[in-house]
Amino acid sequence: MNLRTALQFIDQAQTEATSAHAHVAIAIVDEGGNLVAFQRMDGTQLGSTELAIRKAKTALSFSRPTVDMEHALNKGNFMIATLPNALPAGGGYPITVNGRIIGALGLSGGEGETDARLAQAAVQETLKAKPLQAHE
Repeated sequence: MNLRTALQFIDQAQTEATSAHAHVAIAIVDEGGNLVAFQRMDGTQLGSTELAIRKAKTALSFSRPTVDMEHALNKGNFMIATLPNALPAGGGYPITVNGRIIGALGLSGGEGETDARLAQAAVQETLKAKPLQAHE
């Protein structure tokens, strides 16, 4: 995940959030969980900064959208709450290219379902607009 690519994901996430009248923080991490790019839209609560980063890292570490973990927790799978460094709240989404996770997007600022929907749309629309190679 390079900076140019990370910024494309951030731009799309901001577009999705703006169209939903949402104010969010957006984080992109690379395949090692390192922060590559971050943006907090005007009007976004300060606490969303750390949450967006943690959601991205959780999606990467567990190779799944964080909303899946939130749903499992809500259905009574309390083991999810004990996973190390996991934030089981909607808004984290892995970025997969040719079957390989190259990073993840974390988005925070609204309710979990809204964050989840915006994060998924941002990743899918970015990948649809510009197919990436695994090294980007």
